[in-house]
Amino acid sequence: MKSVQLPDDVYRRAVELAEVDHVSVDKLVAAIVNERASDWSKLQARAARGSLDKLKNVLSKAGDAPADAMDGL
Repeated sequence: MKSVQLPDDVYRRAVELAEVDHVSVDKLVAAIVNERASDWSKLQARAARGSLDKLKNVLSKAGDAPADAMDGL
């Protein structure tokens, strides 16, 4: 097993969450990393199916209407 260093505040939060779930910090962190890695793989697969041409096609259907005033900064 490998060790990973976490900032103190992140580790404290992990301890809190692990206590709530009645698991070790190691198991909690492993589960979270595994879940995020799976999410990342799914996102990469989705991105690979996309293309600039498809994006341009979708954007071309949006028209030239000005942005809503509530969308401004």
